[in-house]
Amino acid sequence: MRHLFTRLLSPSLLLAALFSLNLQAASVWQVSKDGRHFYLAGTVHLLSKQDYPLPDSYDKAFAASDRLVFETDLAELTSAAGMTKLIQQNTLPAQSTLKQHLSAEVYQQLAEHARSRQIPISAIESFKPAFASMMLATVELQRLGAAEAGVDMHYLQLAQLQAKPISGLETLDEHLAVMTALNEVDADTLIMSALKDMKNIETMLEQMKTAWRVGDISALEQLFQADLKAFPDMYQVLLVKRNHAWMPHLQQLLAQDDVSMVLVGALHMAGDDGLLTLLKQAGFSLKQLND
Repeated sequence: MRHLFTRLLSPSLLLAALFSLNLQAASVWQVSKDGRHFYLAGTVHLLSKQDYPLPDSYDKAFAASDRLVFETDLAELTSAAGMTKLIQQNTLPAQSTLKQHLSAEVYQQLAEHARSRQIPISAIESFKPAFASMMLATVELQRLGAAEAGVDMHYLQLAQLQAKPISGLETLDEHLAVMTALNEVDADTLIMSALKDMKNIETMLEQMKTAWRVGDISALEQLFQADLKAFPDMYQVLLVKRNHAWMPHLQQLLAQDDVSMVLVGALHMAGDDGLLTLLKQAGFSLKQLND
């Protein structure tokens, strides 16, 4: 399940300390080089109504930006065509079911969990394992009231209202390829991980949002990346490869005359392969914004 939370943060810890003068940091940075800058904001993809309003730093960065850049173009991803493509790529071939890809023991546990949540197993077993795991997580988040629009969708809607241009760091096909790669991970491992940590989802969610809200990147790294690194292939697919692929696009933002606000899952910021480290290594100056 912790790898599912990377999708909330990608796609999510400890109580973080307040800074001096009662200023509280947020997961928003001003990234500068050669007299130009853009804003890099860490997001959680699903939130509850109680999580609003967001930290002031987000609105400040949005107001100071001329365009928004997401992981992918969210307008395209959430369009009817984009959602159809997502479902098609994550549906098993005809005459194939998830049961055939799982051991008898794991499938039994999956079926029992589905019954406990009043989810028809038929609603799950036609999908590939990573997508099925995401469906289970979404149901739990809905149960906890945490399946409302997240940071990304909030600012997508504001950008559309204000006619600010929108783009993505990766194409729709590149974005969907991440789920395709996850579906190639051992099916039992994916489902068992989801079912095991489902029991702790409420605590994990609160820890995730606490660290994200105050920009405690080290907490995100310690509590999520450590577990994710136990699955090297998944870690590479979800974070490392994408972060490195995004760097040329981020560097090109400074060649534009306007200012961009880049919004990506907060876990992409953390660690040795995180965007903050990669940007520093590329000679950028980073300033974390305070509320």
